[in-house]
Amino acid sequence: MKNFVFILITILTAFATSNAAKTCAGLEAGTKAYNEGDFERAVDEWRSCADSGINDADLFYNLGNAYFRSGKLGFSIFYYKKALRLRANDSDIQHNLKYAQAMTRDKVDEDSEENPILNALFQAHHAISLRTQLWIMLGIFWAIAVSAVLTKVSLREKARNIYTGIIFGLTIILGVFGASAGYKIFVLETDITGVVTANDADVTSAPSDKSQTLNTLSEGTSFQVLSTQGNFAEIQLGEKIKGFVKLSDVGIVE
Repeated sequence: MKNFVFILITILTAFATSNAAKTCAGLEAGTKAYNEGDFERAVDEWRSCADSGINDADLFYNLGNAYFRSGKLGFSIFYYKKALRLRANDSDIQHNLKYAQAMTRDKVDEDSEENPILNALFQAHHAISLRTQLWIMLGIFWAIAVSAVLTKVSLREKARNIYTGIIFGLTIILGVFGASAGYKIFVLETDITGVVTANDADVTSAPSDKSQTLNTLSEGTSFQVLSTQGNFAEIQLGEKIKGFVKLSDVGIVE
């Protein structure tokens, strides 16, 4: 249990350090340029901040908006997806991403039927951010610890039973939050998507310029990234499209 708390504190400290490091002159300059209608300069300013290592949902969302207003659909979708990866329950990011994706030429047929129970669980899973979940888990842990102490020092059996019940209930809640947070971390580490940022991208049979072209994806098309090999990414799109694309033609959302 001590190791678990140490891990939580370490992660939360990293979050706090990351937030404290969000200082970049391009943030304000980009906002000024965007408000003046100079979207390309806004992109340059905000990209300088993103390239410096700032990993922030608002920054990526602003970049998505600036790229969209500049007519670069692929980069717009790419940065909306990066923003949504950090703040999955943000309705503004979701709306703008959906709007931009509706403008892409490539469409993938998907089963429109949704399981209402699974959909409800999905919505609950994304109702709060991973950072918030970690803070809540830390608070629950300390509540369990306090209840455990009160159970030991309490002289009344009834009070001890109440505290034991509280510990039991909080432990279940902690387990649910832990499972959800663990899955989010797993997805962040393993579920990698990509977006075509060039005008189009050839899907080839092998990671080579001389290999056969199987398909061509248009700007803004999203796909799953299976692996990277040299200057190519192995990708899959739906049931039928699988092959390799040049990394220079796409953006990888990690």
